[in-house]
Formats: sequence, C-alpha cells, structure tokens
Amino acid sequence: MIAHVDEVLSRLDRVHRTAGGWTARCPAHEDRNPSLAIAEGHDGRILVHCHRGCAASAVVAALGLSWAQFFPPRHV
Repeated sequence: MIAHVDEVLSRLDRVHRTAGGWTARCPAHEDRNPSLAIAEGHDGRILVHCHRGCAASAVVAALGLSWAQFFPPRHV
C-alpha cells in the first residue's frame, strides 16, 4: 500500500514546509539541522533527498517503510 506523504512526515522530526515540499531531520544519520528534503512528484511519488549524502534507500529503511510505498500503484 502506498504511504501518504502525511504518514512519511509524521515519522520525521523538525518538519518545516518549504516552497517545494518539506524539510526535516534525516532519520538515516545523526542530523542536528534538517538536511532531508521531501516532496510529492507530479505522478504521486513521494520523493526524498538527503543533502548530507544518505542514500534514499537508507532513508526509506530508517522510516520503517518499503520502496513500494513511495510509488503509486501502476495501472497496466
């Protein structure tokens, strides 16, 4: 099942709204200052990017979610 962006945000600390989405502390490393960018793609994907260099897979795992939950269902 796809995670809603609110579910992802609820698992993060120091979440702040930005013009393009949100920033928060990265759960994959000891993060004093929010370095994780979170956004919603036009196709419904949940996008994450750690500006300190953590792999997206490490962020997803630290959130206790799976990659599949970050993508909308595919209609074939």
